[in-house]
Amino acid sequence: MDSTRTEPEQSPTAAAAPAGLRQAFDRKMREMRVRKGRTIVSVGARQDHVFFLEEGEARVLLYSHSGREVSVRNLNPGDIVGELAALDGLPRSASVVALTDVRVRIMSRADFLTVMESNPAAGLWLARRLAAEVRRLTERVFELSALNVQARLHCELLRLARAGDRDGLLIDPAPTHAELANRIGTHREAVTREMRALSRLNIIRSRRRSLEFVDLDALERVVVRAVGALDDDLRAAS
Repeated sequence: MDSTRTEPEQSPTAAAAPAGLRQAFDRKMREMRVRKGRTIVSVGARQDHVFFLEEGEARVLLYSHSGREVSVRNLNPGDIVGELAALDGLPRSASVVALTDVRVRIMSRADFLTVMESNPAAGLWLARRLAAEVRRLTERVFELSALNVQARLHCELLRLARAGDRDGLLIDPAPTHAELANRIGTHREAVTREMRALSRLNIIRSRRRSLEFVDLDALERVVVRAVGALDDDLRAAS
């Protein structure tokens, strides 16, 4: 286990698909606009279209029986959602909600499967997408199972930093403390306490909805120490 666990969560996007595959997609898609706050996909729905996000931002969500919202990941332009239902024909495994006004392009399951089956490069492209998702989910399972809340927040912040603007120094708009809590499986108060502690150490600086990383090297060292300490404990127990 090493610090590479907190690399940005990326998978091959539609834009990264081979040219012939992109053209085949383009011929089969129609455009749709969704207003901020509206649901694009509902968990359990039998709808099996594939959505290609062109503009805006969306979030993949799950809900517990008590109604608690759990954030799985955010979607940005170039991301794709719905390919699992298109592949296996089962109900939607999660909901997707528009965080901003978004523009998506839609392809039916039948058209998606036809394109995948008729294009030689399609299988490898899709396999790489799914492999990236498995890696991302494996990392999250590890963090939720093995790290404490403090370390999980540090890992999530480092992911944000590495995916941000200005060489990772500024996140604007930044997720709220409640959103961060949903991502790492805790409550808002725990996130607020730790964010204040990081501010006192001059590692981060929060301004309303923006988040600045003042000392990214220090945050990386904190993450490396947390994961390294866990490795030591596992070796001692084995």
